[in-house]
Amino acid sequence: MSGSAIAYPAKSATSSVWFVRWMMAGLVLINLFVFGMVTFSLYQSYDESQQGAELTAQNLSSLLAQHIAGDIDRIDLTLLAAADEVERQLAGGGIDRQALNRFLERQQRRLPEIFSLRTTDAHGIVSHGVGVNPAARQDNSDREYFVRQRYDPKVGLVIARPVYTRLDKRWAVPVSRPFHLPDGTFGGVIYANVSVDHLISTLAAIDVGRRGSASLRNAELRIFARTPVPAHADKVIGEKLAVPELQELIRSDRDAGSYISSHTVDGVERKFAVRKVTGFPLYVVVGRATDEYLAQWKDQATKTALLAALFFLATLVSSWLIYRNWKHQLAATLDLAREEEKFHTVADYTYDWEYWEGPAREMLYMSPSCERVTGYSRAEFLAEPDLIYRIIHPDDQHQMAGHRTDAAHRDDAGVDFRIVRRDGEIRWIAHGCSAVFGRDGQFMGRRANNRDITERVQAEATVRQLNAELEQRVASRTAQLEAANKEIEDFSYSISHDLRTPLRAIAGFAQILVEEHAASLDSEGRRLLDVVHANTVRMGRLIDELLEFLRLGRRPMDFGPVDVAQLVQEIFDELQATVPDRKLRLDLKTPPPLWGDRTMIRRLLSNLLSNAVKFTQPRALAVIEVGGRIEGNLARYYVKDNGVGFDMRYVDKLFQVFERVHPVGQFEGSGTGLAMVKRIVGRHGGSVSAEGQVDVGATISFTLPAREMENDPTQ
Repeated sequence: MSGSAIAYPAKSATSSVWFVRWMMAGLVLINLFVFGMVTFSLYQSYDESQQGAELTAQNLSSLLAQHIAGDIDRIDLTLLAAADEVERQLAGGGIDRQALNRFLERQQRRLPEIFSLRTTDAHGIVSHGVGVNPAARQDNSDREYFVRQRYDPKVGLVIARPVYTRLDKRWAVPVSRPFHLPDGTFGGVIYANVSVDHLISTLAAIDVGRRGSASLRNAELRIFARTPVPAHADKVIGEKLAVPELQELIRSDRDAGSYISSHTVDGVERKFAVRKVTGFPLYVVVGRATDEYLAQWKDQATKTALLAALFFLATLVSSWLIYRNWKHQLAATLDLAREEEKFHTVADYTYDWEYWEGPAREMLYMSPSCERVTGYSRAEFLAEPDLIYRIIHPDDQHQMAGHRTDAAHRDDAGVDFRIVRRDGEIRWIAHGCSAVFGRDGQFMGRRANNRDITERVQAEATVRQLNAELEQRVASRTAQLEAANKEIEDFSYSISHDLRTPLRAIAGFAQILVEEHAASLDSEGRRLLDVVHANTVRMGRLIDELLEFLRLGRRPMDFGPVDVAQLVQEIFDELQATVPDRKLRLDLKTPPPLWGDRTMIRRLLSNLLSNAVKFTQPRALAVIEVGGRIEGNLARYYVKDNGVGFDMRYVDKLFQVFERVHPVGQFEGSGTGLAMVKRIVGRHGGSVSAEGQVDVGATISFTLPAREMENDPTQ
């Protein structure tokens, strides 16, 4: 059947495309310009904020460095004066303790930044100063300042790392100088303990903001003082805090610099300015919190971005309104043509044969496909409305009459029937129809759809015939396989039974040799005879178990209700009695009852529980869990233990006759237990599976059909 494409006015479509393109281009250019200006302005103000913060931090660090340098200079002058006084007294015949202590006390009072000014002898024993008891012999020979003064004559002024003083019990930065005996040898140290609290108050005198910081460090990055004082100050004062940027600045031997880092005591990111204390190996580090000095910029950036977003939204909405109005105008000119074309396409170019029958059974519409299906033209159906019913096959006329009656009382209805074409060919039709109502709810007839399904009906008939033939062939082949399997099973049963006689003879002769001729055999002969006897016994057991396995497939089944929980408890009690010296625990999860052969189910559960008891021998407490549940049409049961488990690579061997996944001799058994389980489950129409992990345990699960449980009178 031929088709046609919907024809839209090409000029209008092209005009629409170009209008949208130009409008979008203008929108993009305007917004790009505005966003560019906003970005440039924000970047400029951001750079100014960064520079302002850096300049402020540099000025503050410079101010602090100058102040601290002045303090240290005054302390150094005091130390030099004290050293001169000590050396003068030594040169005059010896130290006047009272005079020297009064001198040191006067010097100490002049410097509020220190809380002690003392001397040590050449061995590090604190000898003079306020609060010094010579009898106590306070030893400071291990202090950094003494070690450096004692072993480096040229060191001069030493500013040691902060210590917690032994006499005053306070944090201090020791500043020291040496003094010498009249012969020029090392005589001891004069040291001043600079109060860390004083340094902190000096740093706190400047305004670095609520989240800013100021600290004093030495060249090793040890913290001498910091503000704000951290909550764990005792763990911070005197400790190193690795700051790569500061370390690089000090290594480059620069007197000043700046950097941004979050490697801080409190983890706050700051912009830092560093200033070296002139003449001393100390550095003032002033930091301003990034989120503080950028707060105003962020506020400005947020407002600017919001305005830019509003501008973008306004341009977008304006463009959309312009486009919508223009589109409505264009759509108004195309709607009529489009709807007409759509109706024409849907109505006349459908593959199925469709028609519209009016309330009075007049034919209002007939699709052109009617001629392809029936051989009659559209005009003939429109001219003669009853023609559509006259071409129905005579044998289906009654069915179609019933359908017409049914369709009069339903919104939709369907039926399959045959028609006789103009050329006499019979075709199958799938017919469906539904009521048609106007916008005011008025009944306007029925819309019908007829589809030619002749090929499908013929294919279904062919499939039915093939299925019947296939079922017959499968039944025949199944009967052949069952007969062959029965012959194999009968043969195996006969062979196993016949093996008993020669095996008994071997066992009997072996027993005679043991009883009557054992004395004439050497130790190796007796050992070999024992091996023969043991293997005949084992082979006899294997034959018994094989016969039992084969009997499972031969005995008739007696189905009935089976209380699984009760049966499990009985078997477990029996097994517990056979191993009274072992600790066994049964976790019974109330498995549901089943419908099956009670004798076989008991053998199945006995095999599973026996295995669980056997393979939990290494455990001090053997835990065996039994449970089950109904899953749709299946009843699922499981037996789980905490035994030695098995390697899942060998799971396929578990349910095969005489197959073992553990070495012979490690555990007793012949390897038929799980094979019997599989056969019993199979005869009940179920399946069995296993999961395990070495040295963790194993779980054997089996499912049985639950569809016959309704026959269980206990349900």
